[in-house]
Amino acid sequence: MRSYVVFSFMGPDRSGLARQISEFFTARGINIERSRGCVLGGEFGMIILTSGSTDDIERLIKDLDSLREKTGLDIHVRKTKAPLHREVAPSIPYRLVATSIDRPGIIQQICKALHGRGINIDDISTNVDNNPVTGANVFSMVCNFSLPPAVKILDLKTDLNRIGDEYNIDIRFDAVICK
Repeated sequence: MRSYVVFSFMGPDRSGLARQISEFFTARGINIERSRGCVLGGEFGMIILTSGSTDDIERLIKDLDSLREKTGLDIHVRKTKAPLHREVAPSIPYRLVATSIDRPGIIQQICKALHGRGINIDDISTNVDNNPVTGANVFSMVCNFSLPPAVKILDLKTDLNRIGDEYNIDIRFDAVICK
């Protein structure tokens, strides 16, 4: 039987962590289905969806202390279901991009608007970069979401335009034809 498990990793950043993690899984016959990782401040964070035989997954979970010792990372484990077994309502995939001078609350305002319309966020990434010309801290956000058929695009545009106008955020979103 095939099992699916999500692992999250967090700890001090150093070179080679992604290699050590992937080698650990590969050596035990575990497939990495999907992963995301990045450095946040001085910390490394990664989340991985894996699959493998139930026996191989159970052996890997029992052996995680060796990976913790090698890497110095905190590791959390959560069993899940196959991605194809996730209940998904009919929807249209969209990508939202937001840009603004950085300040607290931008993510919250956009997420609140999406949630208020019953929209599920599938993937979100945010960043703040310093613009070397102006010296401003510029916030950027990329968000992929699933738009249910009951949500009128014009209503969502109105919500997001209001937030953009009120908080001076450039917010754009478009249907994603191909990922």
